[in-house]
Amino acid sequence: MMNVMNYQDYDVILDVFKAIEKDKFEEAQECLDGRFRSVILKKEVKGEEYLELYRRIKEGMPDAKFEIVDLTSDGETFKAKLKIKGTHTHTMPSLKKGWKSSKKTGKKINKIVTSVEIVLRSDKIMEIRNLKPGNGVAAGLLDELNLLPKSYSKN
Repeated sequence: MMNVMNYQDYDVILDVFKAIEKDKFEEAQECLDGRFRSVILKKEVKGEEYLELYRRIKEGMPDAKFEIVDLTSDGETFKAKLKIKGTHTHTMPSLKKGWKSSKKTGKKINKIVTSVEIVLRSDKIMEIRNLKPGNGVAAGLLDELNLLPKSYSKN
């Protein structure tokens, strides 16, 4: 693995999360390839659904900050950890169909919630993969807030 300081295209990885933090979801969408895909709570999603998850997180945690930590590359893909910092001060809409919204807990979080692999094509993000299936951003955040339903298995 190499440090990404040798790459120029990696800025899009930082830019997408900066745009999400500022509630600029159209800017975030521009960072994603038209064929973007990821998995959220064991369901494959496209770009719009991926960003909708972050929109919902921001509803429940308006001060949420998303930090990319330990960004490295093997020349083909990037690997990073995603840290979330903020306070759950508002009701958070359901993050998965069939689940209930979560009343505010007042709980603060400042923790790495997942590790991901990111695939770029030119200057767009093609895919964001969770390195541990079932333990992505949503599961990691809800688990940290003690809101992950007992019926959800992270394995």
